[in-house]
Amino acid sequence: MLLAKQSELKTIYKLFASHREFFPHVRQDYLRRRITAKQCIFQDGVVITFQQYKKLTPVGNIKVPAKSVMLHQIINSQRHNGAGGRVFDRFFEEIVVPCGGDLYLTVRTENTVACRFYERHGMKVAGNVAWSGGTIPGLIYCKALK
Repeated sequence: MLLAKQSELKTIYKLFASHREFFPHVRQDYLRRRITAKQCIFQDGVVITFQQYKKLTPVGNIKVPAKSVMLHQIINSQRHNGAGGRVFDRFFEEIVVPCGGDLYLTVRTENTVACRFYERHGMKVAGNVAWSGGTIPGLIYCKALK
């Protein structure tokens, strides 16, 4: 997996900024911190930001165990070209599996394209979450280690 470099920050930020409808909260300083912490992948036009939890962490109506990896964002610069799936699968095998915990992520319920993508890649609904005072419903997905 190719970790993002600080020199790629502007390119990565522009990608998120071009999809504000899904990523209104992603700011350049957030991406800079993820890159510095080696928690940002940038490969084949796909960006994945993530972190490994050090302790049991409540997310929505579930508790995510320590060692689990939380995928925060994934975006593909060219939709429907297959790169997103390839990089996602590699991310699971090369980043998540060695961490020893399961993979979790949250997604807006209305984002049916993303939900189908996650389900095609072996993720299962594990719980519910909501944002903006409960006005934006979401799902929590999990992909367990084999």
